[in-house]
Amino acid sequence: MRRHNVTLSEPLSEMVRAQVKSGRYKDFSAALQDAAWNHFFGPPSPFEEYGVSPEEVERAAERELAAIRKDRKAGSLKAWKPGL
Repeated sequence: MRRHNVTLSEPLSEMVRAQVKSGRYKDFSAALQDAAWNHFFGPPSPFEEYGVSPEEVERAAERELAAIRKDRKAGSLKAWKPGL
């Protein structure tokens, strides 16, 4: 692997450093490589990433929504209250 020396502006450097500190990336180099890859090549489609088609996702969503409607009509769903 080749080494490249890159100079970043201070705000950009702080942003990358924060991403590394949050644990999203292992190190500074990994964060920059991911950012460059996504900028120049674009992120992979979520469908490609998980190996499904949009139609499969839509069918699964419809099944889940139908089950929720059925449970709602049967009265077996609890009301959601934030903060509890």
